[in-house]
Amino acid sequence: MTLDEAIGDLEACENTSALKDAMQRIAENYGFASYNFLDAGRPHVETPFYFGTTGASWETTYAGNGFVHIDPCVARVRRTNVPFIWQDVDLPEARRGPKSPVRRLMDAAHDFGFSEGLVIPFHFRDKLGRFHSASSAFYWRDDLQKFKFLIGGKRHELHLIMIYFIQRCVDMIAVQHRGGQPLIGTADEILENELSSRERDVIAWAARGKTVIETAEILNISEGTVETHMKRAIHKLDCTNKTHAVAKAITLGVIDV
Repeated sequence: MTLDEAIGDLEACENTSALKDAMQRIAENYGFASYNFLDAGRPHVETPFYFGTTGASWETTYAGNGFVHIDPCVARVRRTNVPFIWQDVDLPEARRGPKSPVRRLMDAAHDFGFSEGLVIPFHFRDKLGRFHSASSAFYWRDDLQKFKFLIGGKRHELHLIMIYFIQRCVDMIAVQHRGGQPLIGTADEILENELSSRERDVIAWAARGKTVIETAEILNISEGTVETHMKRAIHKLDCTNKTHAVAKAITLGVIDV
C-alpha cells in the first residue's frame, strides 16, 4: 500500500466505523497490531474520549487502572509536536518494593503483547479558537529489530498518515458523537488569506515527498524562496510544521496529491 492509497482509503470513509476499519488495515499493512486515538487535552477528565483497535481487554485495563493520568506518553504528547517511540520516554528507575505506577503501566502493555509503539502528537485550534491536543499511537507486537527498521524508513510517512487520520476523526467525532459541528472548519472558513499559487506548489511537491532542493529545481526558484513560501503556507494553514501543513492541505482540498 502506497501513501496515496492509504490517504485515499481514509478519504473514502463516510463514518467513524469505516474510518476505524480503514486505519486498522493501514496499520496492519505496515506491520502494526493496532492503533488508537486519545483526547489528550483535558487532563482533568476521568475518562477521556478514546477511539481505536487495541481491544476491549486492554482498554478496560488502561481505563480501570487510571493509567491515562500517569501515562508518560500522554504527558509527553502535551508538550511536543514530534513523534516518538516508547523507548524514547524516560521511565522511573527500577527499585525494591512496590512498582511505580508508570512501571506498572509499561509492564501491563508488555503483558498484552505490545513490545513497542509509535506515538504521534497532534495539536490544533477549533473554529472557536479553543486549543485541543490528541495522542495517537501505533502498537507493535512483532520483533523489535523489524520495528526499528520500519521506523527508520517510514516514520515520516506514518506521521503524515496519522495526522490525516486524526483530522478526519476529529470532524467525524464532533458531529456523530458530540452532536456538534466539526471542530475543524472548511477551507473557506480557515483560509482567511488564500494560499498563493506558489505556496500551493511547494506544499503539493512536499506532499509528494520532494525535498526543498528538489522542489527548487522543479519550480526553477531558489531554495530560500521555497522555504519562504513553505513558512507562509504553514502560517496560513495555522499549522506547526511542514508535515502538519501537508496533511491539513490535503484534508481541506487545498492541494491534490
